[in-house]
Amino acid sequence: MDQTQAPIIEPDVSFARRIIENGGDTLKKCFQCGNCSAVCNVTPDNAPFPRKEMIWAQWGLKDRLIGNADVWLCHQCNDCSAHCPRGANPGDVMAAIRNISFAHFAPFGLGALFTSKKYLPLLLLLPVVLIGVAVSFGSKQGFMSIKPIVFSNMMPVHVIDLVFLPTVGLAALAALIGVSNIMKSFKTGTPGVTGQVGSMFPAAVKTVLGILKHEKMAQCEANAPRTIAHQMLFYGFFALLATTTLVAIMYWINKLGIGSVSATPLALAHPVKLLGNAGALLAFIGVSIIYKRRLTGDPKNVGKTGYYDSFFGTVLFWTITTGILAEIFRLIDISPAAFGVYYIHLVLVFTLLVYAPYSKFAHMLYRFMALTYSNAARRSKERVE
Repeated sequence: MDQTQAPIIEPDVSFARRIIENGGDTLKKCFQCGNCSAVCNVTPDNAPFPRKEMIWAQWGLKDRLIGNADVWLCHQCNDCSAHCPRGANPGDVMAAIRNISFAHFAPFGLGALFTSKKYLPLLLLLPVVLIGVAVSFGSKQGFMSIKPIVFSNMMPVHVIDLVFLPTVGLAALAALIGVSNIMKSFKTGTPGVTGQVGSMFPAAVKTVLGILKHEKMAQCEANAPRTIAHQMLFYGFFALLATTTLVAIMYWINKLGIGSVSATPLALAHPVKLLGNAGALLAFIGVSIIYKRRLTGDPKNVGKTGYYDSFFGTVLFWTITTGILAEIFRLIDISPAAFGVYYIHLVLVFTLLVYAPYSKFAHMLYRFMALTYSNAARRSKERVE
């Protein structure tokens, strides 16, 4: 008698329900034809996605989905959804699994606060109060009437550092823990990985070069217009991040007497200012195109917009927009509007950066790690033209 024990599958109906609640409401329509994997341009040939993920999701096999790097190799091109004969929309199901992963891997038990809009007032209250207290203690008396308008009269740089450095530091710690958690899962939960995984460093270099070119996203067909917009947002965001870093360095060079460099507000022709304004313009155009497509595009091509998408997209859009408006109001010398919008901008920057490990912003880290792991395991598909 054959004593070989068959693997035991334990369906989890509650997990399948969570996938449906997080945007994968078409899951049950899938009848496993395999068309989704056949049309996907980025799926590996060995154990391709998303067909296997669809059957696992229907059965609620959490352990096979949460630690699966393939979930993050999916860029939600929606080629699979556009060609699905049953309207099962595998792209939305894969996105729903990623949404669940944000809360699963994030530490300190805070992930649940980002799963529903009912927690949004509480999340916004923290930065509103924190920055309000900082302004009340750190601002110059009568800053609204001081000419020319200088934002540091309301929120001095050292006060900004006092508020943001510790909180962003905690966010960075949370992000590192999340990355550590997801990497452990990849090592045991990714199908199609056989043998020893190669070195992570060259794999990471390959991943970075691919991201800079957006080579995976460029292979999308149904959602192709997103690629250029995403590149504009990507490079614009990092230009803004570089500008903020340079301004902080310049401030402390002057403050500590290390040297003498231009003080803020910088002239419009200053190279750092040019970098910041160019980055703001790029990011604004990119996020506007993405936001518009999310609101008005065919869901079969752009994907279903869930709460994680709405939260991240809205905060990102208004963070960039308020930054631009604050500068415009400063230049045309309207103090109430300039300082009011700048205050909102700081609240949104806090929301974007400090909450990053728990929001869709974390997809940048998780997808990077998944692509790196897959490159190291030689799992990522090389496109042959």
